[in-house]
Amino acid sequence: MPSPANPVAAGARGMPNMARGMLGHAGATPPLTDAELCERAIQTIWRSLDQHDLVDEHVRDELASVLEPLATLSLGPLAQRLIDTLKLPNPVDASRLYWLTRRLLTLVPELQAAQSAFDRQGSRPPAPLA
Repeated sequence: MPSPANPVAAGARGMPNMARGMLGHAGATPPLTDAELCERAIQTIWRSLDQHDLVDEHVRDELASVLEPLATLSLGPLAQRLIDTLKLPNPVDASRLYWLTRRLLTLVPELQAAQSAFDRQGSRPPAPLA
């Protein structure tokens, strides 16, 4: 059952963990669309917050890897600030964890709006040259 703050059903949050760097490797799964990147980030944020795992460095590292592709989208500097905070080594002090939790919660509606916009447009920006 989802938490009161989390409208996503519990079954929808169970996303498989992807190995770091899997996106963009030849032979890996096809690249995710921008809308799918937003959806994956939203689900990972909810899962991390529901399980109160932000104190775990490995969970923060996974969340940072999910957010990294979003730093190139037009979401402003917040995504990069979150990534930088998520990559802090343990222990992360309580005030930073509080800031991180609040910013992740404010990022979710922005990601949902971006996901809707990408779905409506049905387009993606061109892939970077390798």
